[in-house]
Amino acid sequence: MRSFGNYMQDWLYGKKGYYRKAIVGKKGDFYTSVSSSKFFGGTIAFYILKLLEQEKLSLPLKVIEIGAHYGECLLDVAKFLDTLGIEVVSKCEFISIEPLEELQQIQQSLFKDSFHFYATTLKDLHISKQDNVFVFSNELFDAFACEIIKDNQMLFVDEKHMGVWDKIDEPTSELLATLKIKEGHIPLDLHSFFKELFERLNKAHQWMFLSFDYGDEKPRKDMHLRAYKEHRVLDFQDILNNLSNLYQQSDLTYDVDFSLIRSIVESGGGHFSFYKTQAQALLDMGLMELLELFSQSVGYEKYLKEVAKVKPLISPGALGERFKAIEFVKKASEFQ
Repeated sequence: MRSFGNYMQDWLYGKKGYYRKAIVGKKGDFYTSVSSSKFFGGTIAFYILKLLEQEKLSLPLKVIEIGAHYGECLLDVAKFLDTLGIEVVSKCEFISIEPLEELQQIQQSLFKDSFHFYATTLKDLHISKQDNVFVFSNELFDAFACEIIKDNQMLFVDEKHMGVWDKIDEPTSELLATLKIKEGHIPLDLHSFFKELFERLNKAHQWMFLSFDYGDEKPRKDMHLRAYKEHRVLDFQDILNNLSNLYQQSDLTYDVDFSLIRSIVESGGGHFSFYKTQAQALLDMGLMELLELFSQSVGYEKYLKEVAKVKPLISPGALGERFKAIEFVKKASEFQ
């Protein structure tokens, strides 16, 4: 019998793990902001240009995406920087932090030789003291395997793919103490991930970290683990009843506790910049100005088609409200 967190890690990232073969978009199990519109990455690029103009960042610049899947969003960022910026893209490195070799190969193939791009692991990421770094992610934190704690018990899974509630084991007790949490969905490697990330980022002259994800400022009290299969959403009880069929064949996710993210990041060298709905963040970052520029260079019909694709990014009924954006910048600090 193994803990659910260990089971989920293998479900998503094992040798036959779901993310090694997941298809995102209309033909897959779920869609994201990236698959909805290229203007998601375009707005990030537009925002980077603003930061350069305001001298909050400077060239040369490392643009890093963590958890890029196939790399489409990072490529969109590069293409928009190339189109919108004057002599900017030639002074940028585009880096994907990706632990799965299969996805690294797909990303390399996608970029080909069009930009200064490479894929690597966090362990092998090199940052020097003169570097300026802009890091971003989309739906990264909800993909961390988690332990599930309820009523002073934790969830395990036996050899027959059956869920079993039992007493909290010692490693999980230590993790709960580290994160100062008593119950809920406990991300296994979040603290160690940030520690490793900050060991690198804090060497840089300046860094900024922007992340979009599904969740809220406070942890949810209910069991909100979800599986996505062919755009159907299965709740916690559905998952427990069908573990053997869903294992490694569906996406598995949960709401992000942004208060936990903020606590970990601020203890490790990050200064809180903002927390907003995705809709508000994209609008503040320049989405409408970018669309206005686009309208001046294409026909009205093509413009309307792109606007229709953009709407889910900021619509309250789609991705605009339930998805949040959080940003941190460097401060002088040491990870505790």
